[in-house]
Formats: sequence, C-alpha cells, structure tokens
Amino acid sequence: MSSPGQLPLVLVAVGTDYHPFDRLVGWVDAWLRDAGPQRADVQVQYGTSTAPQVATGRVLLDHDELQDAMGRAAVVVCHGGPATITEARRNGRLPICVPRDPGRGEHVDGHQQMFARRMGSGGVVRLAETEQALHAALDEALDHPDRFAVGPDADGRSAPGLDRFADLVAELLPPVASATAVPVLYIGGLGRSGSTLLERAVGQVEGLACVGEVVHLWERGLRDDELCGCGTAFSRCPFWQRVGKSAFGGWDRVDIEQVLALKASVDRTRHAPMLLRNPRTGGFARRLRRYGDLLTRLYAGVLEVSGEDVVVDASKHASTALVLAASAGIDLKVLHVVRDSPAVAYAWTKQVQRPEAAPGEYMASWNPLQTTVQWTSQNALLDRATRAGTPTRLVRYEDFVADPRKSLAGVLGFLGRDPQAPGVLGFVDGHRLTLGPSHTVAGNPMRFTSGGLEVVSDEAWRTAFPRSRRRAVAALTHPLRRRYGYAGGSQ
Repeated sequence: MSSPGQLPLVLVAVGTDYHPFDRLVGWVDAWLRDAGPQRADVQVQYGTSTAPQVATGRVLLDHDELQDAMGRAAVVVCHGGPATITEARRNGRLPICVPRDPGRGEHVDGHQQMFARRMGSGGVVRLAETEQALHAALDEALDHPDRFAVGPDADGRSAPGLDRFADLVAELLPPVASATAVPVLYIGGLGRSGSTLLERAVGQVEGLACVGEVVHLWERGLRDDELCGCGTAFSRCPFWQRVGKSAFGGWDRVDIEQVLALKASVDRTRHAPMLLRNPRTGGFARRLRRYGDLLTRLYAGVLEVSGEDVVVDASKHASTALVLAASAGIDLKVLHVVRDSPAVAYAWTKQVQRPEAAPGEYMASWNPLQTTVQWTSQNALLDRATRAGTPTRLVRYEDFVADPRKSLAGVLGFLGRDPQAPGVLGFVDGHRLTLGPSHTVAGNPMRFTSGGLEVVSDEAWRTAFPRSRRRAVAALTHPLRRRYGYAGGSQ
C-alpha cells in the first residue's frame, strides 16, 4: 500500500500477449483524466499496446518489478490472464479484471472472457467488461480499500485453488482456429542431414522469412552476442534489433535466464512423452503455454519486420516441433529432413569450427553410437508428431541434392504455393543456387554463404567411414531406414 502522504498506486497490467490491448489503456487514461492527477499514481504496463497518454507507462516489468509494484499497489487492474490474477491475489489484492475480447483483435479466442466471468462469479476478481464498470470499480477501490484486500487464504484455497480453476477452464476451451495464428514452417530432423542447405534454399522464396535455429537464439544471440548470418553481431544487427522491439519492446525487456529456465522446463527430448499428450492442465501445461506465447510473439515480430508471410525456423529439434504443435498461437507445418544414418553418423564424427564464436570453438561431435540413438529418437518423434496431426512433408537429403528444383517445387506445393509461378524458383539453375544474405541465428557455417553455390552430394562417408561402423549403424537404425527408403542401399 502507499505510504502516508503519497498518492495511492493503481497498477495496470495488460500482459505480454502480442495482440495490443489499447482499449484498457484508453479506459484507464479516460478515468485518470476525469478524476484528476491528485486522485492516484497510475502506472500502466502496456506491452504491445499503445502507450498511455495520461498515466505513466512501461512496456514491460520484469518479474521482480511486477511483484514489487503489486505489493505496493492500492489497486491492481489486469487482463484475464490466470498468472497475473494469481500474482495479484498472492500480493493481497482483489484484482479488477478486464478480459481481452477476440472480437476486437485483443486475443486469439474467448478464453479470457470465459475465465474472467467464472472468476468474477466466484468472487476471485472484480469483473469489469465495460468502461463504466471499470471506472466505478476504480473509484470504489480507492474509496473502500478494504473491499479489495484479500488475505493469503481469503478464498479458502487462494492461488493453488485459482490454478486448479484455470485448469478447469482450459479443459472447456475449444481449439484455436489456425487462421488466427502465426504461420511457421519448421525444419526438423537430426543435424548434419542437410537442413541448413534446405533452409538456405527455401529462404530465397519470396514470402518466407528464414531465421535459422531459433531454439538457440536466447543463449547464442541474446546472451553470447554471436554473429547473425548477415555477418554482424546479434546486438548490432538492425533486423534482429527491430524484431526485439516489435516482439518485446526491446531485447533489454527479456530476462534471458528466466527464458532459458522456462525453455528447459518444456523443450527437451525428455519432455517428449508429456508434449505428445499435449496436456491442457497442470504446471507443465501452464509453462508450455507461457513458452509458446513467447515464441509466438517472437515469430510475429519476425513477420512484422521482414514483411514476409511465413517464418521458417530450422531449429531441427523434435521437442521444439512438439512445443510449436501444442501452441495455440502458431499455425505449424513441418519439413522433416532425413539423410541416411551412416552418412549422418560419419558427419557427426568430424570437427567443424564455429566461425560465429570465439576462435577454437567447434560444433558438437558424437561417436557413432550416440548418433545412432539421436538419429532414431529425433526421427521417430517427428514421425509421432505427424501421426498426431501435424502437417508434415518428408524431404530426403539424397533427393534434394539429386534434383533441387523438384524438391523445392514439392515444398512450395506443400505450402500451397504454385511452383510454376514466374520467377518463384528463379534462383535455381540445375544444381546451382544463387543465395542472398540471411538473418539467421545458429546453424551450419554455410549459413554465412551468399552468391552462387553448387549443390553436390557429400559421399565422403562411403570411403572415409570404416565399413564395420557403417554396417553397425545401418543395422541399429534398420526399422526407420526402411521406412525412409534406405534399407536397400549399399553400405
């Protein structure tokens, strides 16, 4: 609460959704304009919304700042996000809740309205769905603060009860229509399978924004400031700085360690069984939604800055594909890239320097047994995602290098684009690709290549990789090799 002599603090939190919530900001400004500046100190966390004109505004508040502000606030006004409501109550405040309205472009669906109405009927929030109701609630909260204070167990169960109720509401929600979501083409498969080559080729198609391996953006780009594919450090790349501004109000608003912890809690191969179940309730589901929302905002920022229609993420990890498939804000399609397992096993034994990092740093290398396990698990998980309904097209490395134009035409058809349209594949001349510069984070060193590139099949493994090892890898991966049409190949 405010100290004697200070104006009472009204904290307004619109959340971090990529949809703007200008309506709430405008309503609060109008109330303060009518009430006068001596009525309250109004601070608005406005996210992607238009900044307030009368109240004080901040784009984002980090976790500690938000907790401090809620602890000091006489009144908390928030959107209909369960996490924000929970935090307000944990800080002893009965929040005034204004849910986002999808009919006004404020969210992807009506779950906030459903949730807030149920919360309002149970006395967990003070519901305000009109401007008049919000103004009246603000006046009441300042005139009768005791009515908007809650003890740690005021509702009998407090925050844990609220979480359980949020789960109940989530179970009742219909699936989000893909038409409202950010289109993402995800390149999945095990590394050293030609994914970067495919990505660089796909990136030449108008309308597709290729950004490399987004799974590594947080540490390699944002934390370690490694080179973008354009050759400029991440912190000095105009493209990525504009993306950060569009998505989050600036990269300085992103708590890197919190994001990495959130990512690790859902996006790991060990979490695949849970991801395949796509839970709607519980702590894992809430973390999954938060991380999915974070990626949705990032992808939306890429499209806004690039002016393209589809984001191409070449992160490869099967677990990331499963995260994206479970994210309501993302319309996902997957290019599943495979290469014969002995060739991949040999490629992983080689040391490859990372030019974007410090001198002497190399990409990871594995022994053949490690690669065998990874080749099997990653491809099997991507197959499971396909069977679960994720639209997927299989692209074999061997087919791509044999006929790049034919493979790319198939990819365009998969995306609903006409491969025969004039100029759409003009960068392909037989086995020669003409590549422009890219804004990619992480990946094979060839992401820095621009200009002419000859597509040549890498067959070194057939002679440099001992025959006994080739046969062992082939035998251990036989079921999937057969599925992908490799079982008849010579080793």
